[in-house]
Amino acid sequence: MASYARLRTRNQITTAMLTLLKTHRIENIEVTQICEAAFIKRSTFYRYFHDKIDLTEGVLDKILEDWLSDGKKEHTPAEIADFFMDNYDVLSHLRVDPNNRHYAENHQILQKWLMTHITAENQDSPAVIYRIRKSHDPMLLSTFMLEGVFGVLGQADLSNQRDRLRLKAFLVEMIEKIVQVQ
Repeated sequence: MASYARLRTRNQITTAMLTLLKTHRIENIEVTQICEAAFIKRSTFYRYFHDKIDLTEGVLDKILEDWLSDGKKEHTPAEIADFFMDNYDVLSHLRVDPNNRHYAENHQILQKWLMTHITAENQDSPAVIYRIRKSHDPMLLSTFMLEGVFGVLGQADLSNQRDRLRLKAFLVEMIEKIVQVQ
């Protein structure tokens, strides 16, 4: 069992990275910046994480765990759309950009994280995850969905309430269609 101090330090590092990802693309974040934001030494960082990719997977897990901690077994398409809209600033800084020199690194993070959660045998998975899991090619479908959501969210000003409502309605409609597919 991890001690409270270890859990607190790990959370402190994860929170620092989460904060940095809200305003910086992952390839522009250095371990030194993470350490400064978390008020730790570089050696402490490496006691908890192998590298920033390992840490980023932890950040993604934290975002998902925070969302799933509401105790619901099933989330509505509107709640799924809200999840993406609320976390767009962080997720967009992880978005895989083929023109970026860190393309392979970013792609590896998202691909590994997606497959870990999609292949997990969890009976309480939301219907959309169940549909992805049962599709012909779960990795392609999940990548298609994520890139589609990023593309849609990137087309509007999310600080504008009218655009937010329009985008949410569109995302809800798309998620409902995916869940309905037999």
